[in-house]
Amino acid sequence: MPPPPETAESLGYGNLTWDRPAFLARGQISTEQRMPTARLRPAGPPQPLPAGAPLDLDSRVVHDPLLDRQIAVATLLERRLFNDALLVWHRGAVRHESYRNGIGPHDAHIVHSVTKTLSSMMIGIAQAEGRLSVADPVVAHVPELAGMPAWQGVTLQHVLDMAVGIATEEHYEDPASMYWRYARAVGYYGPGDPPGIGCLAFVRENLCQRVAEPGSLFNYASYLTNLLPIALSAVYRRPAIELYQQYLYARIGAQADCLFNLDPTGLPIVEGHANLTLRDLARWALLYLHDGRNLAGAQIVPQAFVQETLRPDERRAAAFQRSEAAGVFPGAQYHNKTWLLDPARGRYAMLGIHGQFAYFDRPADLMIVGFGSFPEQTSPLMKACLTLLWQTVTDALDGN
Repeated sequence: MPPPPETAESLGYGNLTWDRPAFLARGQISTEQRMPTARLRPAGPPQPLPAGAPLDLDSRVVHDPLLDRQIAVATLLERRLFNDALLVWHRGAVRHESYRNGIGPHDAHIVHSVTKTLSSMMIGIAQAEGRLSVADPVVAHVPELAGMPAWQGVTLQHVLDMAVGIATEEHYEDPASMYWRYARAVGYYGPGDPPGIGCLAFVRENLCQRVAEPGSLFNYASYLTNLLPIALSAVYRRPAIELYQQYLYARIGAQADCLFNLDPTGLPIVEGHANLTLRDLARWALLYLHDGRNLAGAQIVPQAFVQETLRPDERRAAAFQRSEAAGVFPGAQYHNKTWLLDPARGRYAMLGIHGQFAYFDRPADLMIVGFGSFPEQTSPLMKACLTLLWQTVTDALDGN
């Protein structure tokens, strides 16, 4: 008799190993199997993504920053970026769509920190409805922090801009980093780990020391973003997941469910745990290319909030320049959970670990979205290759 077929588990895959490099392809499309999950569902038929003239990327070559020689774009995608899927939107049409690494168009892939930008659009909606203001103190909507001196004077805008002035760090390469304590606190590793304390308790226990004036220093800390759904729930008196469903996901013309993982207390993990198909990521992200309008032209996110998000600001530029990220993205800014990579030229991005992204060149009416399984959470090589990919696509479109 032939031997029984091998299973992923027999090969070493499991709740505690899903994010090892060899297992990422499966781990990033299976979060529902190890974490509590809510579903955001489409409402009505999907809004079509029109197809344009196919963009030929396969025939192009680029200069490989690793080997210092010419390689094919296919090699850049497969062997440098470990890209799982790629979609190029240009001037109202899809010009390229491709899948790799066994991932297909129906897979809901975790988008990691791209979730921050997508979910923070709800703050703009709430502000336009008069439910809150980004100038509000955080403690006005998250009373659990009210007795903590470090949180006095911190506003929702400071949270949106990762500039709260509180001691924190997020170093993926360091097993002693706060990040890895957080990962277990919110249940990244499912039933294989002891029950976590959840997002809010983690913030209370770990983010409690003031080190700078709020607004003066950009300090990337995923943990902050999870305070936003708490504030939204407080002002609407409804679970935040219902708000994301009603005000955002039901209105983008999605074609499949968005899986939203929850922490052990039931709070949506908006710093990184939306799971989307590539095309639905494109539909949601396009709101930031179209001034908050969906593909049918309906205003979903207030135009003023989108335009304010993309507006350069000298104080934010100075706060970014003082940060660790200044050497990674020279001249960049960070605002409303969005990376303003080159604000003067209208180039910005939503970025997530392991190579998730939505990149925009506003003057060119261009958006590029992608999934990835890069072996490390982030690295100089991944950043260099992403930048190379974006420029390669831009150059290819200029010639078409």
